[in-house]
Amino acid sequence: MQIDKFRKILWHFRAGGFRQLGEWRRRELLERGIRNLGNARGSEGIWSGRRARRRLQFRPSSMEPASSVQSNINAAVILDDFSAAAFSFEWNCTLLSPKIWRQQMEDSNIDLLFVESAWSGPDRLWAGKLAGASANLGILTEVINWCKESGVPTVFWNKEDPAHYADFIGVAKLFDQVFTTDSNRLPDYIRDLGHSRVDVLPFAAQPALHNPIRPRDGWRSRDVAFAGMYFAEKFPGRRDQLDMLLSAAADASEKLPIGLEIFSRQLGGAAKYQFPEIYSGKVVGSLNYSQMLTAYKAYRIFLNVNTVVDSPSMCSRRIFEIVAAGSNIVTTASPAIESLFTPDEIFTVRSREEASDLMVAIHRNPQLGDRQLHRAQRKIWSQHTYRHRSDQILRSVTLDLADAGKRPTVSALVSTIRPHQLEHVFRTVATQLDVDVELVLLTHGFAVSSHELASLKGRYQFSNVTLLTAPRHQSLGACLNDCVRAASGQVLTKVDDDDYYAPHYLSDQLYALEYSGADIVGKQAHYMHLADHGATLFRFPDREHVWTRSVMGPTIMGHSRVFVDHPFADVGRGEDSRFLESVLLDNGTIYSADRYNYCQQRAGNGHTWQVSDMNLLAGSDLRFFGNYQDEISV
Repeated sequence: MQIDKFRKILWHFRAGGFRQLGEWRRRELLERGIRNLGNARGSEGIWSGRRARRRLQFRPSSMEPASSVQSNINAAVILDDFSAAAFSFEWNCTLLSPKIWRQQMEDSNIDLLFVESAWSGPDRLWAGKLAGASANLGILTEVINWCKESGVPTVFWNKEDPAHYADFIGVAKLFDQVFTTDSNRLPDYIRDLGHSRVDVLPFAAQPALHNPIRPRDGWRSRDVAFAGMYFAEKFPGRRDQLDMLLSAAADASEKLPIGLEIFSRQLGGAAKYQFPEIYSGKVVGSLNYSQMLTAYKAYRIFLNVNTVVDSPSMCSRRIFEIVAAGSNIVTTASPAIESLFTPDEIFTVRSREEASDLMVAIHRNPQLGDRQLHRAQRKIWSQHTYRHRSDQILRSVTLDLADAGKRPTVSALVSTIRPHQLEHVFRTVATQLDVDVELVLLTHGFAVSSHELASLKGRYQFSNVTLLTAPRHQSLGACLNDCVRAASGQVLTKVDDDDYYAPHYLSDQLYALEYSGADIVGKQAHYMHLADHGATLFRFPDREHVWTRSVMGPTIMGHSRVFVDHPFADVGRGEDSRFLESVLLDNGTIYSADRYNYCQQRAGNGHTWQVSDMNLLAGSDLRFFGNYQDEISV
């Protein structure tokens, strides 16, 4: 044992000197439970207790908005903690109390009453007042009547369908608008309510809580987790799925550093909710929701099973949350998952062998999971956030949305000294997907004839172009400032005339700007193609989805006010770095997003960088030769 420990010490010292040795020693102490939870950093796990009482814990994540919610909707809500946290970033939420609800409603200028199928609500204040045939609906009825007299629309969401339809149909009858998580239940609601003001509202992710921003410590430091309940006496379909996945994870654990870890929601509770004895050694604790948000970022893989196996719309909340947070999901199949996600977005498995092999494959080949994950996150950002759910709810009761769900317009700023690159510029901007984009093109030292401009617009079916020109002696920084002044977009972004930007590039950057809340987003982790060698490098691989001080100049994106407030320096080189320094000096923030859909081009001659290819190779990972576009376009 001592020899093995000495070998580890020697290996870490050789690999990274005293710094890496110290970090390894700190992690070892954490695993042994010698540190307390207050010493944990990022998504590191901390062991506490001994033997049978040994438990794995994570520091809780903040569930409070970082700043005041910019919303014009004041909502009175009765929600469980999960939903309350999610909707509090979309509306100014007032959590109703059964005792002082009237004063709360009158003091808060309420626009909307939104109630979900809560079993007890915050602090158990609504226990026995919503669920079941014997529920005392008296107080809720008074709240509803007050809303009717005051012209406040009322909305109910049964997130417990289909299993608990009967428990909440009595409540649903009181409301103007009803939503369900299960589309199969729509005919039942229409029949029992006597109206058709019913629609489907699936679960979603809240980017303010569930996002891929990586902590500095502990990110993906663990292997496979399952968090939830085991039902020994009901939901046999779910139990069979879970037994299959847990067996597969146990098989895979033999080839993984840590293996499977289970967080039981009913740890120490009734026997019918305990995991079978065969998995008792894998049960490592129980986490509350804020701790689970941290754990999402600690594991490479989370397992998921489906209680509802026949609904086209009802799947678990954790599907959206875990994927948005940056962990891979391995799940059994269901109609809802197949309806909401495509096969190249979510990993679904149907056998123990398939599931085990997939878990090992994701661990051994991270890019397999990363590409799938990026596509699934794009689907969530585009369709399945609580902003989308909020907009749907508000539209159902015709409240003024003020274009809440409309994406900002973008101006792509391009200054070029190379007439032969105009074709590439038009092709790049015209092929961007899911974004309203304007090309602000400045020809630096040459002019474009009206005939050529018309030809380019027609060839690429792209007419939203603002054309500028500047003399050759004008600095690049001054040219970019001209572009900023001419741009009409709400968001501005630099685009180089020769780099490769895949069709999803701008849209993905916009999503990153929104979920990060940064002043500037861009790519520090990025690909670079060396034309002379036909080789593509991956540079700064550890600078992906992190807060940073620098991103690549051709990927800088931010709201227009940031560019107006921080003009580019009047220089021919270094204008990008000076711009970023100015943002930081003004207490601004910079976020490095994903590595995909962009590749910097390094031509054999005439490139502005005077750095040898060998020097670049010495500090980067050589990923592949030949066609790079298929490799980096996701």
